[in-house]
Amino acid sequence: MKALPSLRLFLITVMLTAPGAAFANPFKKSQGELESRINENRLRFEQRQQRRGEAIPWRVMSAARGIVIMHQVKAGLGIGAECGTGLASVKRADGTWGTPGFVSLSKGSYGLQIGANEVVTIMLLMTDESLKLLQGGGSGNVGLSVEAVAGPLDAGGDLDSNSLQKPILVYSDAKGAFIGAAFQAGAIVEAKRKNDTFYRTNLDQILFSGQVQPSQAGVALIKTLNEAAVERLYTQ
Repeated sequence: MKALPSLRLFLITVMLTAPGAAFANPFKKSQGELESRINENRLRFEQRQQRRGEAIPWRVMSAARGIVIMHQVKAGLGIGAECGTGLASVKRADGTWGTPGFVSLSKGSYGLQIGANEVVTIMLLMTDESLKLLQGGGSGNVGLSVEAVAGPLDAGGDLDSNSLQKPILVYSDAKGAFIGAAFQAGAIVEAKRKNDTFYRTNLDQILFSGQVQPSQAGVALIKTLNEAAVERLYTQ
Protein backbone atom coordinates (compact mmCIF):
# COMPACT_ATOMS: atom_id res chain seq x y z
CA MET A 1 0.00 0.00 0.00
CA LYS A 2 2.89 2.37 0.69
CA ALA A 3 3.97 2.08 -2.94
CA LEU A 4 0.72 3.58 -4.25
CA PRO A 5 1.73 7.28 -3.98
CA SER A 6 4.94 6.54 -5.87
CA LEU A 7 2.99 4.63 -8.51
CA ARG A 8 0.57 7.52 -8.94
CA LEU A 9 3.47 9.95 -9.33
CA PHE A 10 5.07 7.66 -11.92
CA LEU A 11 1.85 7.41 -13.94
CA ILE A 12 1.30 11.18 -13.90
CA THR A 13 4.89 11.72 -15.07
CA VAL A 14 4.37 9.29 -17.96
CA MET A 15 1.16 11.06 -19.01
CA LEU A 16 2.85 14.45 -19.04
CA THR A 17 6.04 13.45 -20.84
CA ALA A 18 5.21 10.52 -23.12
CA PRO A 19 5.02 11.19 -26.89
CA GLY A 20 1.42 11.61 -28.01
CA ALA A 21 0.25 12.28 -24.48
CA ALA A 22 -3.09 13.98 -24.00
CA PHE A 23 -1.30 17.11 -22.78
CA ALA A 24 1.10 17.29 -25.73
CA ASN A 25 -1.12 19.66 -27.70
CA PRO A 26 -2.76 22.14 -25.32
CA PHE A 27 -4.19 24.16 -28.29
CA LYS A 28 -6.03 21.27 -29.91
CA LYS A 29 -9.45 22.20 -28.51
CA SER A 30 -9.02 25.89 -29.27
CA GLN A 31 -7.95 25.13 -32.83
CA GLY A 32 -11.07 23.02 -33.29
CA GLU A 33 -13.26 25.82 -31.98
CA LEU A 34 -11.65 28.36 -34.29
CA GLU A 35 -12.05 26.02 -37.24
CA SER A 36 -15.76 25.82 -36.39
CA ARG A 37 -16.00 29.60 -36.29
CA ILE A 38 -14.59 29.86 -39.81
CA ASN A 39 -17.27 27.42 -40.94
CA GLU A 40 -19.97 29.40 -39.12
CA ASN A 41 -18.97 32.62 -40.86
CA ARG A 42 -18.95 30.86 -44.22
CA LEU A 43 -22.50 29.69 -43.56
CA ARG A 44 -23.57 33.21 -42.57
CA PHE A 45 -22.23 34.55 -45.85
CA GLU A 46 -23.94 31.79 -47.83
CA GLN A 47 -27.24 32.39 -46.07
CA ARG A 48 -27.20 36.04 -47.06
CA GLN A 49 -26.39 35.15 -50.65
CA GLN A 50 -29.41 32.85 -50.74
CA ARG A 51 -31.90 35.49 -49.57
CA ARG A 52 -33.87 36.89 -52.49
CA GLY A 53 -32.99 40.49 -53.25
CA GLU A 54 -30.32 40.67 -50.51
CA ALA A 55 -27.39 38.91 -52.15
CA ILE A 56 -24.16 40.79 -52.72
CA PRO A 57 -23.84 41.24 -56.52
CA TRP A 58 -21.18 39.15 -58.20
CA ARG A 59 -19.66 42.28 -59.74
CA VAL A 60 -19.11 43.72 -56.26
CA MET A 61 -17.44 40.52 -55.07
CA SER A 62 -15.33 40.43 -58.22
CA ALA A 63 -14.13 44.03 -57.75
CA ALA A 64 -13.54 43.85 -53.98
CA ARG A 65 -9.97 43.85 -52.68
CA GLY A 66 -10.77 42.61 -49.19
CA ILE A 67 -13.64 41.35 -47.06
CA VAL A 68 -14.45 41.40 -43.35
CA ILE A 69 -17.24 39.18 -41.99
CA MET A 70 -18.23 40.09 -38.44
CA HIS A 71 -20.75 38.33 -36.21
CA GLN A 72 -21.75 40.49 -33.26
CA VAL A 73 -24.02 39.88 -30.31
CA LYS A 74 -25.48 42.20 -27.73
CA ALA A 75 -23.21 42.75 -24.75
CA GLY A 76 -24.67 44.78 -21.90
CA LEU A 77 -25.99 48.12 -23.14
CA GLY A 78 -23.99 48.10 -26.35
CA ILE A 79 -22.71 45.77 -29.03
CA GLY A 80 -19.58 43.73 -28.75
CA ALA A 81 -17.88 41.51 -31.30
CA GLU A 82 -18.40 37.89 -30.32
CA CYS A 83 -15.02 36.47 -29.44
CA GLY A 84 -13.27 34.87 -32.40
CA THR A 85 -15.98 35.26 -35.03
CA GLY A 86 -14.52 38.12 -37.06
CA LEU A 87 -12.70 37.09 -40.24
CA ALA A 88 -10.84 38.99 -42.93
CA SER A 89 -9.52 37.90 -46.31
CA VAL A 90 -7.84 39.75 -49.16
CA LYS A 91 -7.49 39.01 -52.85
CA ARG A 92 -4.31 37.34 -54.05
CA ALA A 93 -2.35 38.38 -57.13
CA ASP A 94 -4.35 35.96 -59.29
CA GLY A 95 -7.66 37.54 -58.22
CA THR A 96 -8.78 34.71 -55.96
CA TRP A 97 -9.42 35.07 -52.23
CA GLY A 98 -6.67 34.24 -49.77
CA THR A 99 -6.34 32.59 -46.37
CA PRO A 100 -8.72 34.15 -43.81
CA GLY A 101 -7.36 35.68 -40.61
CA PHE A 102 -9.11 36.44 -37.33
CA VAL A 103 -9.98 40.07 -36.60
CA SER A 104 -12.13 42.10 -34.26
CA LEU A 105 -13.44 45.65 -34.07
CA SER A 106 -11.90 48.25 -31.82
CA LYS A 107 -14.07 49.39 -28.94
CA GLY A 108 -15.12 52.64 -30.60
CA SER A 109 -16.25 51.00 -33.83
CA TYR A 110 -19.62 49.60 -32.86
CA GLY A 111 -21.39 52.79 -33.90
CA LEU A 112 -25.06 52.62 -34.81
CA GLN A 113 -25.78 49.05 -33.83
CA ILE A 114 -27.02 49.66 -30.28
CA GLY A 115 -30.36 47.95 -29.79
CA ALA A 116 -29.74 44.98 -32.06
CA ASN A 117 -29.52 41.56 -30.44
CA GLU A 118 -27.43 39.89 -33.11
CA VAL A 119 -25.84 41.35 -36.23
CA VAL A 120 -23.96 39.86 -39.16
CA THR A 121 -22.03 42.57 -40.98
CA ILE A 122 -20.06 42.08 -44.17
CA MET A 123 -17.68 44.87 -45.16
CA LEU A 124 -16.14 44.85 -48.62
CA LEU A 125 -12.93 46.84 -49.00
CA MET A 126 -13.03 48.12 -52.56
CA THR A 127 -9.89 50.25 -52.88
CA ASP A 128 -6.18 50.07 -52.12
CA GLU A 129 -6.75 52.80 -49.55
CA SER A 130 -9.41 50.91 -47.61
CA LEU A 131 -7.27 47.77 -47.72
CA LYS A 132 -4.80 49.62 -45.50
CA LEU A 133 -7.30 49.09 -42.65
CA LEU A 134 -5.99 45.52 -42.48
CA GLN A 135 -2.30 46.21 -42.99
CA GLY A 136 -0.04 46.16 -40.00
CA GLY A 137 -2.67 44.06 -38.23
CA GLY A 138 -4.96 47.09 -38.12
CA SER A 139 -2.51 48.74 -35.75
CA GLY A 140 -3.51 52.25 -36.72
CA ASN A 141 0.03 53.26 -37.68
CA VAL A 142 -1.19 54.68 -41.01
CA GLY A 143 -3.17 57.90 -41.17
CA LEU A 144 -6.42 56.78 -42.74
CA SER A 145 -10.10 57.67 -42.66
CA VAL A 146 -12.45 56.12 -45.21
CA GLU A 147 -16.23 56.28 -45.38
CA ALA A 148 -18.53 53.28 -45.47
CA VAL A 149 -21.71 53.28 -47.54
CA ALA A 150 -24.52 50.80 -48.07
CA GLY A 151 -23.66 48.22 -50.69
CA PRO A 152 -25.90 47.64 -53.71
CA LEU A 153 -28.04 44.51 -53.69
CA ASP A 154 -28.47 41.84 -56.31
CA ALA A 155 -32.12 42.68 -56.94
CA GLY A 156 -32.13 42.37 -60.70
CA GLY A 157 -31.31 46.00 -61.50
CA ASP A 158 -28.27 47.57 -63.07
CA LEU A 159 -25.35 48.10 -60.74
CA ASP A 160 -24.19 51.69 -60.46
CA SER A 161 -20.52 51.66 -61.41
CA ASN A 162 -19.87 54.46 -58.91
CA SER A 163 -20.57 51.97 -56.11
CA LEU A 164 -17.51 49.99 -57.10
CA GLN A 165 -15.34 53.05 -56.44
CA LYS A 166 -16.50 53.60 -52.85
CA PRO A 167 -13.89 52.67 -50.21
CA ILE A 168 -16.13 50.37 -48.13
CA LEU A 169 -19.45 48.77 -49.00
CA VAL A 170 -21.45 47.52 -46.02
CA TYR A 171 -24.01 44.70 -45.93
CA SER A 172 -25.63 44.24 -42.54
CA ASP A 173 -28.68 42.65 -40.94
CA ALA A 174 -29.01 45.80 -38.84
CA LYS A 175 -30.08 48.75 -40.96
CA GLY A 176 -27.69 51.65 -40.61
CA ALA A 177 -24.89 49.65 -39.04
CA PHE A 178 -21.62 51.37 -39.98
CA ILE A 179 -23.23 53.10 -42.96
CA GLY A 180 -21.96 56.66 -43.21
CA ALA A 181 -19.32 55.95 -40.58
CA ALA A 182 -15.74 57.06 -41.15
CA PHE A 183 -13.45 54.13 -40.48
CA GLN A 184 -10.18 55.22 -38.93
CA ALA A 185 -6.97 53.24 -39.06
CA GLY A 186 -7.12 50.84 -36.15
CA ALA A 187 -10.89 50.28 -36.37
CA ILE A 188 -10.34 46.69 -37.51
CA VAL A 189 -7.70 45.03 -35.35
CA GLU A 190 -6.01 41.69 -35.30
CA ALA A 191 -7.30 38.98 -32.97
CA LYS A 192 -3.70 38.18 -32.07
CA ARG A 193 -4.23 35.29 -29.69
CA LYS A 194 -6.52 33.49 -32.10
CA ASN A 195 -4.19 33.90 -35.07
CA ASP A 196 -1.26 32.73 -32.98
CA THR A 197 -3.20 29.71 -31.75
CA PHE A 198 -4.57 28.77 -35.15
CA TYR A 199 -1.78 29.75 -37.54
CA ARG A 200 1.19 30.43 -35.22
CA THR A 201 1.78 33.74 -37.01
CA ASN A 202 0.35 37.25 -37.33
CA LEU A 203 -2.38 38.82 -39.46
CA ASP A 204 0.03 40.51 -41.88
CA GLN A 205 1.61 37.19 -42.76
CA ILE A 206 -1.76 35.45 -43.05
CA LEU A 207 -3.32 38.04 -45.36
CA PHE A 208 -0.43 39.45 -47.37
CA SER A 209 2.51 37.03 -47.52
CA GLY A 210 0.82 34.38 -49.64
CA GLN A 211 2.71 31.77 -47.62
CA VAL A 212 0.15 30.79 -44.96
CA GLN A 213 -1.95 27.85 -46.06
CA PRO A 214 -5.66 27.77 -45.20
CA SER A 215 -7.22 25.07 -43.06
CA GLN A 216 -9.99 22.82 -44.36
CA ALA A 217 -12.60 25.34 -43.22
CA GLY A 218 -10.56 28.14 -44.77
CA VAL A 219 -10.49 26.32 -48.11
CA ALA A 220 -14.28 25.99 -47.98
CA LEU A 221 -14.67 29.71 -47.22
CA ILE A 222 -12.32 30.67 -50.06
CA LYS A 223 -14.31 28.47 -52.45
CA THR A 224 -17.55 30.19 -51.38
CA LEU A 225 -16.08 33.67 -51.83
CA ASN A 226 -14.62 32.80 -55.23
CA GLU A 227 -17.94 31.38 -56.39
CA ALA A 228 -19.75 34.52 -55.25
CA ALA A 229 -17.71 36.48 -57.81
CA VAL A 230 -18.99 34.32 -60.69
CA GLU A 231 -21.64 35.97 -62.83
CA ARG A 232 -25.26 35.15 -61.95
CA LEU A 233 -24.31 32.45 -59.46
CA TYR A 234 -26.48 33.98 -56.73
CA THR A 235 -28.86 35.98 -58.93
CA GLN A 236 -32.43 35.40 -57.81
